[in-house]
Amino acid sequence: MKINDAVSGVLLAIFAGMIYAYSATFPSMGQQQIGPALFPQLLAGGLMICAILLVLKGLRQTRTDSWISLPEWAGDRHAVFGYALVLLSLVFYIYASEPLGFLPTAAILLLSLFLTFGARLVVALPVALVSALGIHYIFYKILKVPLPWGLLESVAW
Repeated sequence: MKINDAVSGVLLAIFAGMIYAYSATFPSMGQQQIGPALFPQLLAGGLMICAILLVLKGLRQTRTDSWISLPEWAGDRHAVFGYALVLLSLVFYIYASEPLGFLPTAAILLLSLFLTFGARLVVALPVALVSALGIHYIFYKILKVPLPWGLLESVAW
């Protein structure tokens, strides 16, 4: 989806205003003129300048473009299904990773995504299994991130 830069600029300006307003609530540092609000307010000022430039650019574009336009792939049902599946896989992971465990959940997700995007089952199945094991090893052993074991609690290593 292509959104006109003027819309993005307005959203960025609102975000910059929120940053500036929130940082104004930071306590002052006594007699010092430079306090904890300085850098967030400078950042908000820079974002506001970018927002103004985006709005100006977007207003020039509206003469030739529409405010919102869909990409070409939005007409292809398979592409829309693939896009929706990626989003739904995140929701599936949130709800299934605790009861199933990371390894089965990751293998199911990867296999379904590989098959949806055109991989053959002969290739997708081993790659999904090895990838799930590799990701688990990196996060669980090397990075020490506690991943859920779920159904595999009895064989946890």
